[in-house]
Amino acid sequence: MREAAASCLLLHTARSQLVKRGSIRVILTTNFDRLMEHALQEVGISPQVVHRPDQAEAIKPLVHSSVTIIKLHGDYADLDQRNTVDELGTYPEKQQHLLDRILDEYGLIVCGWSADWDKALVRAVQGTRSRRYPMFWSQYGALGSAAQGLTAQHSAAIIQGMTADELFTDLLRRLEALDHMSTPPISRDMAVVRLKRSLADPVRRIEVFDLVDQAVTQIVGNSTFERRPLGGVKYRDRLGEYRADSDILLHLLANGAFHDDGRHDGIWLRARDRLARIRNSFSGSFNDALEALRHYPALLATWTMGVAFVLARREENIAHLLTQPAWTPVFGDREPEQAAVYLNPGRVLSHELINEIFKADTGTTYLYPQSHMLRQDAREALRPVEPDDSAYEFACNRFEFLASMMALDLGSGFRAYPWAGEFLLESSWGYTNGLATAIEQELTPAWPLLQGGAFQGDLQRAQAAYEALTEWKAKNPRW
Repeated sequence: MREAAASCLLLHTARSQLVKRGSIRVILTTNFDRLMEHALQEVGISPQVVHRPDQAEAIKPLVHSSVTIIKLHGDYADLDQRNTVDELGTYPEKQQHLLDRILDEYGLIVCGWSADWDKALVRAVQGTRSRRYPMFWSQYGALGSAAQGLTAQHSAAIIQGMTADELFTDLLRRLEALDHMSTPPISRDMAVVRLKRSLADPVRRIEVFDLVDQAVTQIVGNSTFERRPLGGVKYRDRLGEYRADSDILLHLLANGAFHDDGRHDGIWLRARDRLARIRNSFSGSFNDALEALRHYPALLATWTMGVAFVLARREENIAHLLTQPAWTPVFGDREPEQAAVYLNPGRVLSHELINEIFKADTGTTYLYPQSHMLRQDAREALRPVEPDDSAYEFACNRFEFLASMMALDLGSGFRAYPWAGEFLLESSWGYTNGLATAIEQELTPAWPLLQGGAFQGDLQRAQAAYEALTEWKAKNPRW
């Protein structure tokens, strides 16, 4: 009812949003101004306004109007405003009839109205029969005697200590939160559409965060020991479960890492970091291969983003992607490792078990089954940003090459080995004009990975990693 002038802007903005979402259909006000009308027009709503008694019978039915504003004491442009004690004592018959209908047929939120002076309005609320809909009464200070009587009569819920703008802004937030909680999970394609629309709008960064975070939360929730026990299941089935769980996230990460201009990189990397923590300590019996496989969602996310960064020519991001976060193995020396080391496909995926899966399907085996399967599992997520299969394979080869250099640089002892994959095949590696030669020629201080912080920005260290990879290939010709 009567609003405080100091908070009009925020108050009317919040109420106009509540009207827009259909939560408020009728507004009773004792104010003369038109701030509420202007706020509604700002969001594209033309309210039905009643400010003279003779308008009451000519209005559109309330249920068919997006919102109706009843200005009980008139408009500032009217000559017959109600302002004195005598004028506030009674309402004309037509206006009184409309007011009685509204008080009977609608729930009521009272905000900022003392009930001390508007005698006719007090009598109207008193004369309403037991309410079919609730009444909420917000009061910043103590209730007066008239307000106490009305709240007691109608068993109103009293909201103490909130200003009008705080009340309606908080109400809007709570309703939006309920909408979010009750919204069914969105499809993969819809999630990608929403992501693309949000990327270009800096105001919608939180929506991007929520989309990705919800997809990660689904994976993490499905990866508990109760849902994904470390025994009693076929390796092939567990692989399929992890891939299915990760589907929406992989599509979001592929499109996000490719289309982003760098403003949201923290969101993509945080998603992978959360997945890396799935493989934390535990107790009880387990199958070695299934235990290592708990890092497969993190590896899939890393692979998808790494290839997307290559395709988008944003390879400087690979530096952080493959160094953070540190993870401490559950067994062994318990020394923290970086992502290029602990997410090495050779450690996460079983060479023999994956080849058994492929052999069962096609009768053939692969030199690098982990590499082949990763390319296969990430293909559909990356197809929208790179539909050409040859270009996709080249990007995969390049990412494996870069990841292998970083793994050799960051690993120690028996864990210092490359991401052995199809990039090692001579058709990719090449002799004088292949991938290896191209990367060797790129090794300058301006190389994107050095600029991103890989090899601690040291060119000689990067060159040493390149030479180590070349030597490793020479010593392992069958890999």
